[in-house]
Amino acid sequence: MSSSLSIIGTEVKRLGIETPGRSAVYLYQLSRFDKVIEIRVIRKRRKTIGLYVEKDETPELRVPLNCPWKEIHHFLAEKFDWITRALDELATRESAPRNSYESGGEISFLGQRYRLILVKSRIPMVELANDTIYLSCSHPDRPRVVEKHIHNWYRKQCEQRFAERLHRLNQRFLDNINPGKLTVRKMKSRWGSCSSKGDICLNLHLIKAGLPQIDFVIAHELCHLRHFAHNDGFYGLLDKIMPDWREQEMLLGAFA
Repeated sequence: MSSSLSIIGTEVKRLGIETPGRSAVYLYQLSRFDKVIEIRVIRKRRKTIGLYVEKDETPELRVPLNCPWKEIHHFLAEKFDWITRALDELATRESAPRNSYESGGEISFLGQRYRLILVKSRIPMVELANDTIYLSCSHPDRPRVVEKHIHNWYRKQCEQRFAERLHRLNQRFLDNINPGKLTVRKMKSRWGSCSSKGDICLNLHLIKAGLPQIDFVIAHELCHLRHFAHNDGFYGLLDKIMPDWREQEMLLGAFA
């Protein structure tokens, strides 16, 4: 049975009618009997349709600028049950604790929580020993300064460890396809991305998750080197490379 779909408003970010060739955001309402879901539909420069559901966020459907509304309706109707299940599962999922950038607080790193000890010093330095992260800096009493130093340390860890995992996982594909440049940056809405040129970008905050979840994100992007769209070929390859990817994706959601 298909879902009944209806627009419940105009553009969210820009007033007026849709302008060809420019991005636009709309709020949609999906309903079936007494079940109602709101979806943000975002038109932007991209080649594929992407559906994103995160905890405590309105689900987003990102579509190419010229994607017909009929195709959008059809896609959302087919995904109605999946969206409701995902929202219900996310509502009951416990989130990973947030970092505390004060002395005695805790910091997430590779799926574990570490006690943070702060020391005043002219030379900034971060050291990991057993279950403790030691940070020396000029202003240990300023959480924003401490956070900046921790993120700089995160970045160094990402650049080293992500490159190692990327090389190791790519060998599982048993072909001659190799990724391009690897970059690390903070991203709000995704854990990773793969460009049409084969360059891979990974989220800085991914270093908070465990290695199995990091491997899932990297494997996901490596599959995009072979199948750019989320089609049957893509998911078949991901099943082969990482059979437990669904479990790792669920565990990763706690760090969102």
